[in-house]
Amino acid sequence: MKTSKKNLDKSQVKLSIELDAAEMASIINKVEKMFMREAEMPGFRKGKVPLQLIRRNFEDGLKKEIEKEMFRKFYPKAVQEEKIEEIAVYDVSDIVSSKDGGSFDVTVDVKPEFKLPTYKGLKISSQDVTVTDAALEEHFERFRTAYASFEDGAEGDVAAAGDYVQIDYEGTVGKKKILEINPEAKIVASGENFWTQLEEGRFLPEIIEAVIGMKAGETKEGIDAKFDKESAPEGLKGAKAKYNVTLKALRRRVLPTDEQLVEKMKGESIEKIKADMRAAMEKSAIDRETARREDEATELLLKKVDFAVPPSQVRNAMEMYLNQLAERAQYSGLSADYFKENREKILKEAEETAEKQVRLWYVIEAIAAAEGIKAGEGENANIGKAVIDFVIANAKK
Repeated sequence: MKTSKKNLDKSQVKLSIELDAAEMASIINKVEKMFMREAEMPGFRKGKVPLQLIRRNFEDGLKKEIEKEMFRKFYPKAVQEEKIEEIAVYDVSDIVSSKDGGSFDVTVDVKPEFKLPTYKGLKISSQDVTVTDAALEEHFERFRTAYASFEDGAEGDVAAAGDYVQIDYEGTVGKKKILEINPEAKIVASGENFWTQLEEGRFLPEIIEAVIGMKAGETKEGIDAKFDKESAPEGLKGAKAKYNVTLKALRRRVLPTDEQLVEKMKGESIEKIKADMRAAMEKSAIDRETARREDEATELLLKKVDFAVPPSQVRNAMEMYLNQLAERAQYSGLSADYFKENREKILKEAEETAEKQVRLWYVIEAIAAAEGIKAGEGENANIGKAVIDFVIANAKK
Protein backbone atom coordinates (compact mmCIF):
# COMPACT_ATOMS: atom_id res chain seq x y z
CA MET A 1 0.00 0.00 0.00
CA LYS A 2 1.22 3.49 -0.88
CA THR A 3 -0.36 6.59 0.57
CA SER A 4 -0.09 10.32 0.02
CA LYS A 5 -1.76 13.22 1.76
CA LYS A 6 -2.76 16.65 0.50
CA ASN A 7 -4.08 19.42 2.75
CA LEU A 8 -7.30 21.03 1.52
CA ASP A 9 -9.28 24.06 2.62
CA LYS A 10 -12.01 23.86 5.27
CA SER A 11 -10.02 21.62 7.62
CA GLN A 12 -9.88 18.68 5.23
CA VAL A 13 -7.18 16.46 3.75
CA LYS A 14 -7.26 14.33 0.62
CA LEU A 15 -5.84 10.89 1.25
CA SER A 16 -4.79 8.93 -1.84
CA ILE A 17 -4.30 5.16 -1.44
CA GLU A 18 -2.71 2.85 -3.98
CA LEU A 19 -2.78 -0.98 -3.79
CA ASP A 20 -0.52 -3.36 -5.67
CA ALA A 21 -1.62 -6.50 -7.53
CA ALA A 22 -1.01 -8.81 -4.55
CA GLU A 23 -3.12 -6.65 -2.21
CA MET A 24 -5.94 -6.51 -4.76
CA ALA A 25 -5.73 -10.26 -5.34
CA SER A 26 -6.20 -10.82 -1.60
CA ILE A 27 -9.31 -8.62 -1.56
CA ILE A 28 -10.80 -10.08 -4.74
CA ASN A 29 -10.23 -13.62 -3.47
CA LYS A 30 -11.90 -12.84 -0.14
CA VAL A 31 -14.97 -11.27 -1.77
CA GLU A 32 -15.34 -14.04 -4.36
CA LYS A 33 -15.20 -16.71 -1.65
CA MET A 34 -17.91 -14.88 0.28
CA PHE A 35 -20.14 -14.78 -2.82
CA MET A 36 -19.49 -18.49 -3.46
CA ARG A 37 -20.66 -19.32 0.08
CA GLU A 38 -23.80 -17.21 -0.15
CA ALA A 39 -24.81 -17.19 -3.82
CA GLU A 40 -27.90 -19.09 -4.95
CA MET A 41 -28.77 -19.93 -8.57
CA PRO A 42 -31.30 -22.32 -10.14
CA GLY A 43 -29.81 -25.80 -10.57
CA PHE A 44 -27.15 -25.32 -7.91
CA ARG A 45 -27.13 -25.80 -4.17
CA LYS A 46 -26.14 -22.87 -2.00
CA GLY A 47 -22.34 -22.69 -1.88
CA LYS A 48 -21.91 -24.82 -5.02
CA VAL A 49 -22.25 -22.19 -7.76
CA PRO A 50 -19.09 -22.21 -9.99
CA LEU A 51 -16.88 -19.12 -9.72
CA GLN A 52 -17.16 -18.35 -13.44
CA LEU A 53 -20.97 -18.16 -13.16
CA ILE A 54 -20.69 -15.94 -10.11
CA ARG A 55 -18.32 -13.59 -11.94
CA ARG A 56 -20.69 -13.46 -14.90
CA ASN A 57 -23.99 -13.08 -13.03
CA PHE A 58 -22.91 -10.97 -10.05
CA GLU A 59 -20.43 -8.64 -11.75
CA ASP A 60 -21.89 -5.38 -10.34
CA GLY A 61 -22.32 -6.82 -6.84
CA LEU A 62 -18.76 -8.16 -6.81
CA LYS A 63 -17.38 -4.80 -7.93
CA LYS A 64 -19.26 -2.86 -5.23
CA GLU A 65 -18.26 -5.29 -2.49
CA ILE A 66 -14.61 -5.27 -3.62
CA GLU A 67 -14.59 -1.46 -3.43
CA LYS A 68 -16.13 -1.57 0.05
CA GLU A 69 -13.54 -4.12 1.19
CA MET A 70 -10.71 -1.96 -0.22
CA PHE A 71 -11.93 0.91 1.97
CA ARG A 72 -12.59 -1.24 5.07
CA LYS A 73 -9.17 -2.88 5.00
CA PHE A 74 -6.81 -0.14 3.87
CA TYR A 75 -8.38 3.19 4.88
CA PRO A 76 -7.77 2.70 8.65
CA LYS A 77 -4.15 1.70 7.93
CA ALA A 78 -3.64 4.80 5.76
CA VAL A 79 -5.06 7.09 8.47
CA GLN A 80 -2.68 5.56 11.00
CA GLU A 81 0.29 5.73 8.62
CA GLU A 82 -0.29 9.39 7.74
CA LYS A 83 -1.06 10.28 11.40
CA ILE A 84 -4.36 11.91 10.52
CA GLU A 85 -6.60 13.15 13.36
CA GLU A 86 -9.78 12.01 11.65
CA ILE A 87 -13.12 13.62 12.44
CA ALA A 88 -15.22 12.04 9.70
CA VAL A 89 -15.05 10.71 6.15
CA TYR A 90 -16.45 13.40 3.88
CA ASP A 91 -16.20 11.65 0.52
CA VAL A 92 -14.74 8.59 -1.24
CA SER A 93 -13.93 9.04 -4.92
CA ASP A 94 -11.92 7.89 -7.94
CA ILE A 95 -12.10 4.20 -7.06
CA VAL A 96 -10.13 1.90 -9.35
CA SER A 97 -10.22 -1.86 -8.79
CA SER A 98 -8.66 -4.54 -10.99
CA LYS A 99 -6.47 -7.61 -10.66
CA ASP A 100 -3.46 -5.46 -11.62
CA GLY A 101 -3.93 -3.05 -8.74
CA GLY A 102 -6.31 -0.51 -7.27
CA SER A 103 -6.59 2.98 -5.85
CA PHE A 104 -9.05 5.36 -4.23
CA ASP A 105 -9.15 8.86 -2.75
CA VAL A 106 -10.76 9.79 0.54
CA THR A 107 -11.59 13.35 1.57
CA VAL A 108 -11.34 13.42 5.35
CA ASP A 109 -12.52 16.05 7.82
CA VAL A 110 -9.67 16.57 10.28
CA LYS A 111 -9.14 18.37 13.54
CA PRO A 112 -8.27 21.99 12.72
CA GLU A 113 -4.95 23.52 13.63
CA PHE A 114 -5.03 27.08 14.98
CA LYS A 115 -3.22 29.44 17.31
CA LEU A 116 -5.00 29.69 20.64
CA PRO A 117 -6.12 33.31 21.12
CA THR A 118 -5.43 35.36 24.23
CA TYR A 119 -8.05 34.37 26.75
CA LYS A 120 -6.73 35.89 29.97
CA GLY A 121 -7.18 39.56 30.76
CA LEU A 122 -10.10 40.13 28.39
CA LYS A 123 -12.11 43.28 28.94
CA ILE A 124 -15.57 42.02 29.86
CA SER A 125 -18.10 44.64 30.94
CA SER A 126 -20.22 44.47 34.08
CA GLN A 127 -23.72 45.82 34.60
CA ASP A 128 -25.42 46.80 37.83
CA VAL A 129 -27.73 44.11 39.19
CA THR A 130 -29.18 46.20 42.01
CA VAL A 131 -32.96 46.03 42.34
CA THR A 132 -34.12 49.59 43.03
CA ASP A 133 -37.17 50.45 45.13
CA ALA A 134 -38.81 51.90 42.02
CA ALA A 135 -38.24 48.66 40.05
CA LEU A 136 -39.62 46.63 42.96
CA GLU A 137 -42.76 48.78 43.18
CA GLU A 138 -43.33 48.58 39.44
CA HIS A 139 -43.00 44.79 39.54
CA PHE A 140 -45.21 44.58 42.62
CA GLU A 141 -47.97 46.61 40.96
CA ARG A 142 -47.87 44.35 37.91
CA PHE A 143 -48.21 41.45 40.31
CA ARG A 144 -51.21 43.17 41.99
CA THR A 145 -52.75 43.56 38.52
CA ALA A 146 -52.58 39.78 38.02
CA TYR A 147 -54.95 39.39 40.99
CA ALA A 148 -57.45 41.97 39.74
CA SER A 149 -61.15 41.21 39.59
CA PHE A 150 -63.61 42.49 36.97
CA GLU A 151 -66.98 44.13 37.49
CA ASP A 152 -69.61 45.20 34.96
CA GLY A 153 -69.07 48.83 34.02
CA ALA A 154 -71.64 51.41 35.04
CA GLU A 155 -73.55 53.46 32.48
CA GLY A 156 -71.29 56.15 31.02
CA ASP A 157 -68.04 54.45 32.06
CA VAL A 158 -65.14 55.00 29.68
CA ALA A 159 -63.04 51.99 28.61
CA ALA A 160 -59.56 52.06 30.14
CA ALA A 161 -56.39 50.02 29.73
CA GLY A 162 -56.81 46.61 31.36
CA ASP A 163 -60.61 46.49 31.04
CA TYR A 164 -62.39 43.63 29.28
CA VAL A 165 -64.53 44.85 26.40
CA GLN A 166 -67.13 43.35 24.10
CA ILE A 167 -66.90 44.71 20.56
CA ASP A 168 -68.23 44.36 17.03
CA TYR A 169 -65.64 45.08 14.33
CA GLU A 170 -65.10 44.70 10.60
CA GLY A 171 -62.05 45.43 8.46
CA THR A 172 -61.55 46.35 4.82
CA VAL A 173 -58.53 46.70 2.56
CA GLY A 174 -59.35 49.23 -0.15
CA LYS A 175 -62.92 48.52 -1.19
CA LYS A 176 -62.81 44.83 -0.27
CA LYS A 177 -63.75 43.26 3.02
CA ILE A 178 -60.85 41.30 4.54
CA LEU A 179 -62.95 38.13 4.53
CA GLU A 180 -63.27 38.44 0.74
CA ILE A 181 -59.49 38.65 0.39
CA ASN A 182 -58.75 35.69 2.64
CA PRO A 183 -61.72 33.67 3.96
CA GLU A 184 -59.45 31.94 6.48
CA ALA A 185 -58.38 35.22 8.14
CA LYS A 186 -61.59 35.34 10.20
CA ILE A 187 -60.10 36.62 13.47
CA VAL A 188 -58.69 39.78 11.83
CA ALA A 189 -61.56 40.16 9.35
CA SER A 190 -64.59 40.75 11.55
CA GLY A 191 -66.30 39.77 14.78
CA GLU A 192 -69.51 40.18 16.72
CA ASN A 193 -69.80 40.29 20.51
CA PHE A 194 -66.04 39.64 20.65
CA TRP A 195 -64.46 39.88 24.10
CA THR A 196 -60.87 40.99 24.55
CA GLN A 197 -58.76 42.74 27.16
CA LEU A 198 -57.38 46.18 26.48
CA GLU A 199 -53.75 45.21 26.89
CA GLU A 200 -50.83 45.05 24.50
CA GLY A 201 -50.64 41.77 22.61
CA ARG A 202 -54.24 40.75 23.27
CA PHE A 203 -55.61 41.83 19.87
CA LEU A 204 -54.86 44.15 16.96
CA PRO A 205 -52.99 47.08 18.59
CA GLU A 206 -54.78 49.75 16.53
CA ILE A 207 -58.19 48.48 17.72
CA ILE A 208 -57.03 48.23 21.34
CA GLU A 209 -55.81 51.83 21.18
CA ALA A 210 -59.00 53.06 19.50
CA VAL A 211 -61.36 51.42 22.04
CA ILE A 212 -59.62 53.02 25.04
CA GLY A 213 -61.69 56.09 25.89
CA MET A 214 -64.90 54.84 24.23
CA LYS A 215 -68.25 54.37 26.01
CA ALA A 216 -70.63 51.44 25.59
CA GLY A 217 -72.78 51.98 22.48
CA GLU A 218 -70.19 54.24 20.81
CA THR A 219 -68.79 53.49 17.32
CA LYS A 220 -65.55 54.56 15.68
CA GLU A 221 -65.09 54.34 11.93
CA GLY A 222 -62.04 54.38 9.66
CA ILE A 223 -59.49 53.16 12.21
CA ASP A 224 -56.18 52.79 10.36
CA ALA A 225 -54.23 49.52 10.75
CA LYS A 226 -51.30 47.90 8.95
CA PHE A 227 -50.51 44.19 8.72
CA ASP A 228 -47.02 42.80 9.25
CA LYS A 229 -45.07 42.02 6.08
CA GLU A 230 -43.97 38.58 7.25
CA SER A 231 -46.42 37.05 9.70
CA ALA A 232 -49.76 38.34 8.37
CA PRO A 233 -52.18 35.95 6.59
CA GLU A 234 -51.79 35.45 2.85
CA GLY A 235 -53.07 38.38 0.81
CA LEU A 236 -52.71 40.76 3.77
CA LYS A 237 -48.92 40.96 4.17
CA GLY A 238 -47.99 44.65 4.49
CA ALA A 239 -51.54 45.71 3.61
CA LYS A 240 -53.17 48.87 5.00
CA ALA A 241 -56.64 48.29 6.44
CA LYS A 242 -59.48 50.30 7.95
CA TYR A 243 -61.76 49.09 10.73
CA ASN A 244 -65.14 50.11 12.10
CA VAL A 245 -65.53 49.24 15.80
CA THR A 246 -68.51 49.39 18.14
CA LEU A 247 -68.10 49.01 21.91
CA LYS A 248 -70.98 46.84 23.17
CA ALA A 249 -70.08 46.39 26.85
CA LEU A 250 -67.15 46.60 29.24
CA ARG A 251 -66.02 45.02 32.48
CA ARG A 252 -63.94 47.27 34.72
CA ARG A 253 -60.69 45.99 36.22
CA VAL A 254 -60.63 46.41 40.01
CA LEU A 255 -57.26 46.07 41.76
CA PRO A 256 -57.11 44.40 45.18
CA THR A 257 -56.07 46.38 48.25
CA ASP A 258 -52.95 45.39 50.18
CA GLU A 259 -55.04 43.46 52.68
CA GLN A 260 -56.95 41.65 49.94
CA LEU A 261 -53.71 40.82 48.14
CA VAL A 262 -52.14 39.30 51.27
CA GLU A 263 -55.27 37.18 51.72
CA LYS A 264 -55.33 36.06 48.08
CA MET A 265 -51.64 35.11 48.19
CA LYS A 266 -51.90 33.55 51.64
CA GLY A 267 -48.90 35.63 52.66
CA GLU A 268 -47.77 36.90 56.05
CA SER A 269 -47.73 40.57 55.15
CA ILE A 270 -47.14 42.99 52.28
CA GLU A 271 -43.63 43.56 53.62
CA LYS A 272 -42.80 39.85 53.51
CA ILE A 273 -44.27 39.50 50.02
CA LYS A 274 -42.15 42.41 48.81
CA ALA A 275 -39.02 41.04 50.50
CA ASP A 276 -39.48 37.66 48.79
CA MET A 277 -40.17 39.43 45.53
CA ARG A 278 -36.99 41.51 45.81
CA ALA A 279 -34.93 38.37 46.50
CA ALA A 280 -36.40 36.68 43.42
CA MET A 281 -35.76 39.79 41.29
CA GLU A 282 -32.16 39.99 42.52
CA LYS A 283 -31.55 36.34 41.67
CA SER A 284 -33.09 36.85 38.23
CA ALA A 285 -30.94 39.95 37.65
CA ILE A 286 -27.78 38.07 38.65
CA ASP A 287 -28.70 35.15 36.38
CA ARG A 288 -29.29 37.52 33.43
CA GLU A 289 -26.01 39.31 34.06
CA THR A 290 -24.16 36.01 34.30
CA ALA A 291 -25.64 34.89 30.97
CA ARG A 292 -24.84 38.27 29.38
CA ARG A 293 -21.19 38.13 30.52
CA GLU A 294 -20.91 34.55 29.24
CA ASP A 295 -22.21 35.68 25.85
CA GLU A 296 -19.78 38.61 25.82
CA ALA A 297 -16.83 36.38 26.75
CA THR A 298 -17.83 33.96 23.97
CA GLU A 299 -18.02 36.74 21.37
CA LEU A 300 -14.64 38.16 22.45
CA LEU A 301 -12.99 34.76 22.06
CA LEU A 302 -14.50 34.25 18.61
CA LYS A 303 -13.41 37.72 17.44
CA LYS A 304 -9.81 36.84 18.28
CA VAL A 305 -9.62 33.70 16.16
CA ASP A 306 -10.72 32.54 12.73
CA PHE A 307 -10.05 29.13 11.23
CA ALA A 308 -11.79 26.61 9.01
CA VAL A 309 -13.80 23.92 10.77
CA PRO A 310 -14.79 20.41 9.57
CA PRO A 311 -17.80 20.56 7.20
CA SER A 312 -19.31 17.39 8.70
CA GLN A 313 -19.45 19.01 12.13
CA VAL A 314 -20.89 22.20 10.67
CA ARG A 315 -23.54 20.10 8.91
CA ASN A 316 -24.48 18.37 12.18
CA ALA A 317 -24.62 21.69 14.05
CA MET A 318 -26.79 23.16 11.26
CA GLU A 319 -29.20 20.25 11.57
CA MET A 320 -29.58 20.84 15.29
CA TYR A 321 -30.05 24.59 14.76
CA LEU A 322 -32.75 24.08 12.10
CA ASN A 323 -34.56 21.47 14.23
CA GLN A 324 -34.63 23.88 17.17
CA LEU A 325 -35.84 26.67 14.87
CA ALA A 326 -38.65 24.43 13.61
CA GLU A 327 -39.71 23.62 17.18
CA ARG A 328 -39.77 27.31 18.14
CA ALA A 329 -41.75 28.11 14.99
CA GLN A 330 -44.51 25.71 16.05
CA TYR A 331 -45.03 27.65 19.28
CA SER A 332 -44.68 31.11 17.73
CA GLY A 333 -47.14 30.37 14.92
CA LEU A 334 -44.82 31.07 11.98
CA SER A 335 -46.31 29.68 8.79
CA ALA A 336 -44.68 27.35 6.29
CA ASP A 337 -44.84 30.24 3.79
CA TYR A 338 -42.43 32.22 5.96
CA PHE A 339 -39.80 29.47 5.69
CA LYS A 340 -40.32 29.14 1.93
CA GLU A 341 -39.97 32.86 1.33
CA ASN A 342 -36.92 33.22 3.62
CA ARG A 343 -35.23 29.89 2.85
CA GLU A 344 -31.88 31.29 1.65
CA LYS A 345 -31.64 33.74 4.54
CA ILE A 346 -32.49 31.05 7.11
CA LEU A 347 -29.95 28.59 5.68
CA LYS A 348 -27.23 31.25 5.62
CA GLU A 349 -27.90 32.19 9.25
CA ALA A 350 -27.94 28.51 10.21
CA GLU A 351 -24.58 27.90 8.54
CA GLU A 352 -22.96 30.96 10.12
CA THR A 353 -24.30 30.02 13.56
CA ALA A 354 -23.17 26.42 13.16
CA GLU A 355 -19.65 27.44 12.11
CA LYS A 356 -19.35 29.71 15.15
CA GLN A 357 -20.57 26.94 17.48
CA VAL A 358 -18.06 24.42 16.11
CA ARG A 359 -15.20 26.95 16.16
CA LEU A 360 -16.06 27.92 19.75
CA TRP A 361 -15.97 24.29 20.82
CA TYR A 362 -12.43 23.87 19.50
CA VAL A 363 -11.31 27.04 21.30
CA ILE A 364 -12.93 25.82 24.53
CA GLU A 365 -11.31 22.41 24.14
CA ALA A 366 -7.89 24.02 23.62
CA ILE A 367 -8.24 26.32 26.67
CA ALA A 368 -9.38 23.38 28.81
CA ALA A 369 -6.30 21.40 27.74
CA ALA A 370 -3.95 24.35 28.32
CA GLU A 371 -5.31 25.08 31.80
CA GLY A 372 -6.18 21.55 32.89
CA ILE A 373 -9.85 22.51 33.30
CA LYS A 374 -12.27 19.66 33.85
CA ALA A 375 -16.06 19.58 33.94
CA GLY A 376 -17.76 19.47 37.31
CA GLU A 377 -20.31 16.92 38.42
CA GLY A 378 -24.10 16.69 38.18
CA GLU A 379 -25.67 19.90 36.86
CA ASN A 380 -22.20 21.47 36.54
CA ALA A 381 -20.85 18.73 34.26
CA ASN A 382 -20.32 21.15 31.37
CA ILE A 383 -16.77 21.76 30.17
CA GLY A 384 -17.90 24.68 28.03
CA LYS A 385 -19.34 26.55 31.01
CA ALA A 386 -16.30 25.69 33.14
CA VAL A 387 -13.98 27.24 30.53
CA ILE A 388 -16.10 30.39 30.02
CA ASP A 389 -16.31 30.82 33.81
CA PHE A 390 -12.49 30.59 33.89
CA VAL A 391 -12.21 33.24 31.16
CA ILE A 392 -14.58 35.57 33.04
CA ALA A 393 -12.76 35.00 36.34
CA ASN A 394 -9.49 36.00 34.64
CA ALA A 395 -10.89 39.05 32.87
CA LYS A 396 -9.68 42.57 33.60
CA LYS A 397 -11.16 43.95 36.80
